[in-house]
Amino acid sequence: MDIESRVSAVLKKTLLLEHEQIVPGALLVEDLGVSSLDRFELLMGLEEEFGMELPEKDQDQMKSVGDIVRYIASHPKTA
Repeated sequence: MDIESRVSAVLKKTLLLEHEQIVPGALLVEDLGVSSLDRFELLMGLEEEFGMELPEKDQDQMKSVGDIVRYIASHPKTA
């Protein structure tokens, strides 16, 4: 499974979203309605799925689904 599919699976499971909602340009807060608690759960799910820690300083850069995929892809040793 590629990174995008794995991120999509975590989003669907954590946020109970439909597959059609999860597109690279979807903004987490504005489009997907992610609350601060949702964000925490999402980040925990991503860390578990990819076996990596998402540093707080980097989390603020992840505003869309595509941002998450690009961030994980740019850290290939952990993806």
